[in-house]
Amino acid sequence: MDTYRAILSRRSIRNFRSRRINMKLLRRMVNSARVAPSAANLQPLEYLVVTAKSLCEEVFEHLKWAGYISPEGNPKLGCEPVAYIIMLISKSKVSHSVLKRDESAIRYSFKPDLRDVGAAAENIMLFAQSIGIGSCWLGAVNKIGIKKVFSIPKRMEIDSVIALGYPKMVSTIAKFTGSVKYYLDKKGTLHVPKRPLKDIIHINSLTR
Repeated sequence: MDTYRAILSRRSIRNFRSRRINMKLLRRMVNSARVAPSAANLQPLEYLVVTAKSLCEEVFEHLKWAGYISPEGNPKLGCEPVAYIIMLISKSKVSHSVLKRDESAIRYSFKPDLRDVGAAAENIMLFAQSIGIGSCWLGAVNKIGIKKVFSIPKRMEIDSVIALGYPKMVSTIAKFTGSVKYYLDKKGTLHVPKRPLKDIIHINSLTR
């Protein structure tokens, strides 16, 4: 699958087949995140890959799914994710001693975390999509609960969780009619409204 097709076809998936994901592919997902853009190249992100069934079950208990269509849009029994990548922000990975004196101000001139996480997460999900693996990026996370499960140290903060698995549902773009709310049809297909290109693109000026 080429990059443009992967971008256009990627949608959030919330029901998955029980087929396991090869660890080599999960490593490639993290490697894709590793080389994503990083503000000031500080690279504060680390990644916790979860594949053990018992641990996946524990992570699942600390997630909230599909706000607009919960609980109908939540993963059905037996269709839960088979792997997770927990996105971690390390608060001490890059120390001030590593930065030159004139670079130290850069660290405080902006907060790179959200930009770093967004770029890294998108790389993970697009690579997954390109090889037929579905994903769902979750921000509604009980971070305290997950921290306890994995004994995550204080120097690290959980930003979000990416759920992964081979899709057992269809998710498609819907025509935008004024509402951003996604919805399920009678067949269980998820329809996600997206604003049309003509409404968001401006060439050389903001006048139409």
